[in-house]
Amino acid sequence: MTQSFPLKLPPNEGSSATTTPGTGNDHTDKNTATNADVESPPLVPKEETNGNAQSSYGNNNNGDDNDNNNDYEHERDPFFAFVPQVMAYGAGILGNELQIAKNAAVAAPSWTVGFLKDTFVFYKQNPNLFFSEVISGFTVAIMQIPESIAFSFIAGVPPLSGLHSTFWMALITGILGGKPGMISGIAGALAVVLVDLSADDGVLTYLDKKQRLDVMFVTVFFSGVAQIVFAWLRLGKLVRLIPETGMLGFMNGLAIIIFLAQLPAFMKCEEYPLFVDCRVDERKYLNFVDDTWVLILSLVHIGICMAIMKFYPKLPNIGNFPIKRVLPASLVSLLVGTLIEHTLFRRAFGVETRTVAQTAQLKGSLPEFYWPAIPNDSQTIQTVATYALTLAAIGGVESVLTLEACNEITDTVPKVSDSNQELFAQGLGNLICGMFGAVGGDAMIGQSTINIMNGARHRVSSTMSGIFMLLFVVLLTPFIELLPIPTLTGVLFMVVLSTFQWKTFVILRYGRLSDSATILIVTLIAVFFNLAIAILAGIVFSSLVHSWDSGSHVTADIQMKKVLVDGEEHRVKYVHVRGAIFFSSTRRFVNMFSVVEDPDIVVIDLKDALVIDHSAVAAIQGITRRFEQVGKRVLLTNVQHKSAGRLHRTGDHGVLRKQMTHDLAVAGVAEEKNVVDEATVGNVYSHLPMFDIPTESIDQQLSQLEFDQGSVVVDVKKGS
Repeated sequence: MTQSFPLKLPPNEGSSATTTPGTGNDHTDKNTATNADVESPPLVPKEETNGNAQSSYGNNNNGDDNDNNNDYEHERDPFFAFVPQVMAYGAGILGNELQIAKNAAVAAPSWTVGFLKDTFVFYKQNPNLFFSEVISGFTVAIMQIPESIAFSFIAGVPPLSGLHSTFWMALITGILGGKPGMISGIAGALAVVLVDLSADDGVLTYLDKKQRLDVMFVTVFFSGVAQIVFAWLRLGKLVRLIPETGMLGFMNGLAIIIFLAQLPAFMKCEEYPLFVDCRVDERKYLNFVDDTWVLILSLVHIGICMAIMKFYPKLPNIGNFPIKRVLPASLVSLLVGTLIEHTLFRRAFGVETRTVAQTAQLKGSLPEFYWPAIPNDSQTIQTVATYALTLAAIGGVESVLTLEACNEITDTVPKVSDSNQELFAQGLGNLICGMFGAVGGDAMIGQSTINIMNGARHRVSSTMSGIFMLLFVVLLTPFIELLPIPTLTGVLFMVVLSTFQWKTFVILRYGRLSDSATILIVTLIAVFFNLAIAILAGIVFSSLVHSWDSGSHVTADIQMKKVLVDGEEHRVKYVHVRGAIFFSSTRRFVNMFSVVEDPDIVVIDLKDALVIDHSAVAAIQGITRRFEQVGKRVLLTNVQHKSAGRLHRTGDHGVLRKQMTHDLAVAGVAEEKNVVDEATVGNVYSHLPMFDIPTESIDQQLSQLEFDQGSVVVDVKKGS
């Protein structure tokens, strides 16, 4: 008894139903193989209706089907048919989005009233929870003061601009953000990019200081617009394309950039009363010859600050009072540094280090609306567009990653909608910052983690952190002006140490070469170019490595069988392919066949393979054409539904008709078996998967060269 293998594309992947040729009636093939040693995966059936093959994608239709169901007479849509289809699709999306916006606008008033009522009732019933949220917001706001001032100096803007940025970002994202309890504010990742716009030696050297700041504010505004567009396009899910090694390089590059940005703390300006008024070429580094005690005391400031931030959190609590939550380590270090500077250093030693008041003018005030006027020349407009997209990408990536980190801490199932909502809130915050003379920001990993670790799970904590920040700006400006710059530098040095991913060295030493290369590439590009390009480079490099590796994982089981093809017995080469066939794996796939050595008929079983792209389609049909030139045939079987679609869309229908309109049945046991895998297809470099380069035999290369020149006649001695 033989097992019948009718050749036909499946209506649905995994379907076991077949149709008796010529009848159109469903039946299940109950024949079994005569020898258990013969591997006989079911071939996909050929179905005919009134002499014509049925649709490869299709249903089991009856015999009265019209010619439109003819499978191998399949015709593609007209070339420009996609234009109205795309327009209709786009119009549908736009209409849906407008309907969503309309529904939201209509429901917003009632929803807001209901939300406020429910919130009031909830916290009235849980006053302790409300108090905990407010205290957590107060603590986070205090912690944000030193970092906001420090990042302001990195960005090259007045400290008040950075503090206002933190207020706006914390307030808006606290109310509208995708994750309750997540904190936003001016961030180092954006500050190191913004400095290119404000610096005397940056990209806007042809403008004065005020004009450069105006361009910066406009750039921040449009970065917010870009992030809102990102949210509308639902791009939050694209963060999953960033590999872990890319994020390690991103964090390392950010740490190095923040460290390098602290070098001005060791500079002096003798020509002007305020340090920010000095041009870059007018600033000089402190040295042990002329500024011995100033440099020594600056280092003492940094050492004391870092020691407090390291060991203060480890001290025991005083009774039941949560002193370490109310007075965080960064605030204690600022208090101690200010006390030492104005009592010990200045009065006892008669030496002073630079303070905030000596660096830039700071006047506490409420934010004021300010729309800057910028030059309308092409260079400025191009700079605004480029940096707006860069800031939007960096801020979006860091915010979405922070959201995911917070979800892990709170054991919350992440949702794509959360990411897009966070992108929208971040964009709205940056947009408003640009209209109020602030420099924007994004989600802050450190403060968000601390807030959630304090037990905050609701929007009150993050919203109150913004409100407290504004109160501090208005009421505590005299104290902020007393802060020593070296103490702020110590705070940021601790940020550098916590930001840098020290496990990088373990990966560099023991990890895979491609992982190490990804980390180094992203880190170096981040330091010497910018963070957005670094992330993009990491994605591209990792994708190339993945494509290379995936291309080497295509394997095949090869058997020589006696098979009935359209009722005639033939000795065939049966190739059961496994893996993805795409541009990176086509060379290995092609090397499984030899025009000279293979029998007259070759059957390619694609049950466990997937045709990914047109390179795979071209490889399959290229093999078929070369075999046809010497009078041999290549047949396809068990083609998956997706693979069939790709073959039909871009392949030659004439070739497909020849490959897929035959009945097959096993007529005998396997004569011989050969397994082609990674160990047998390749060369001496196969022990290095990343550099595994498949090679062809001399006969195959000569055969391919001959057929590339045109049709030739090859006398092949057929085996028994």
